[in-house]
Amino acid sequence: MNNKKKLGQFFTNPSIAEFMAKLVVDDSTKTLLDPAVGPGIFVEKTNMISNKIDITCYEIDNKMITEYKKNIKFDTNLVKKDYLTSNNNKYDSIIANPPYNKFQEIDNRKDLIDLFERKYSIKLSGYSNYCIYFLIKSLNELNPNGKCAYIIPYEFMNAGYGEIVKEYILKTKMLSKIIKFDSNIKLFNDAMTTSCILYFENRQHTDVEFISIKSMDDFKNIYDNEYSELECNCYSYSDLDAREKWLKYFKKNNNNCFKNLIKFNEYAHVKRGIATGNNNYFNLNNEMINKYKLSKNVCIPCVTKSPDISKYIMTSDYFNELLDNGKKMYVFDGRNKKTINDEEYIKLGEINNVNKSYLNSHRSPWYGIEDKEPAPLWISVFSRDKLKIIRNEIMIKNLTTFHGIYPINYSEEEINIFFCYLQTPIAQRILRMNKREYGEGLDKFEPNDLNNAMILNINIINDNDKKTINNIYQECKKNNILDIDRLNDIFTNYVIN
Repeated sequence: MNNKKKLGQFFTNPSIAEFMAKLVVDDSTKTLLDPAVGPGIFVEKTNMISNKIDITCYEIDNKMITEYKKNIKFDTNLVKKDYLTSNNNKYDSIIANPPYNKFQEIDNRKDLIDLFERKYSIKLSGYSNYCIYFLIKSLNELNPNGKCAYIIPYEFMNAGYGEIVKEYILKTKMLSKIIKFDSNIKLFNDAMTTSCILYFENRQHTDVEFISIKSMDDFKNIYDNEYSELECNCYSYSDLDAREKWLKYFKKNNNNCFKNLIKFNEYAHVKRGIATGNNNYFNLNNEMINKYKLSKNVCIPCVTKSPDISKYIMTSDYFNELLDNGKKMYVFDGRNKKTINDEEYIKLGEINNVNKSYLNSHRSPWYGIEDKEPAPLWISVFSRDKLKIIRNEIMIKNLTTFHGIYPINYSEEEINIFFCYLQTPIAQRILRMNKREYGEGLDKFEPNDLNNAMILNINIINDNDKKTINNIYQECKKNNILDIDRLNDIFTNYVIN
């Protein structure tokens, strides 16, 4: 891992930096903090607005300190230590593009969690992004009426770890606005991440503005203080719920325009797929099975890669077609070993240290896969334009490339209807209210994102429509052509007010 990635460094676009500087600096600003200064773009932009500010900045990377000294020719207080463990001070303005490291890359996160619980009375989740620690500390370092602007990934608004963060923000009532950049806007050339600007003022606010930036033209409007052309929603603090996914507050059309909806988990449960710990070893095609002379007992039919699946319905014929094309459609389960060749394959894994990876070293035996029942429906974990939904007629297993959908006490015909519903734009529009957004238009659903999403109550569909839907399903089974437009018309009648 290069040093920049290890430290979570992604550098700010100059126009973004200038806009943020204008948010936090005015004639009354006497002191300013940049807790992760990098090459100094924020310091440069704030000094252009006022050269009378006492600027303090923190940096731990020696290469960045060298760059900073090349770029910044005026006096500042550059502190060469970790901001998160430094003493608290107070500032009129704070501006930051903090490190974006995921929790797996924070070596001292347990110490930080304990420190923040003692100092700030917040018990952060171990899954928190590194930038959240910076944000919480900075909010505690603002002078009365002080201003703070942070640009960070907006994943916290929809992620589980973000609930405690949102609770903390709501409790302070310092948040004034969130400016969210569309996930297709790439602000950082070297990172696939979402971005938002959080703007705080250290006084009691009554409401929060949720502003969507769909294009850089939108950004020019907000830069020029022209809000009339922007999608902007204002919510009272009393209407904001930390347990909700906050991405919905950026949209004008929420559940109010829909009817006949129930929670997904009232109809079905969503569970993640099987994690092998080493796909290169555990995932098998016919060539590998023949090469190692593995018995049928250890070769479990399983979909291993979402991109391999291009048809709507997994049938026996389609499974065999994929096998003939060399796709890995089996997963090795050594618990069922019957032959010497099966034993030899397990030994091969140990020679190659497959048994020493984190997941496998915590599994007993290491060569046995998770016990998960096959799911009649699969849904893609990641998507861009359209969620991939597959009907698993032959009930084979799936790896984590898909989540499994397990309908509760429903017939095969009713599952087929639900499959058809999930394929439609109206269904996916409603589901996406609970999505997580990543950079470059990439969306993700964790199982509980779907379990808590809304769907049409399938039970209210009348018999004539059920018959039509099942006919469409049977045609799809024959020719892999699904009449999405016709299905969307049927289901839209049930969900649109």
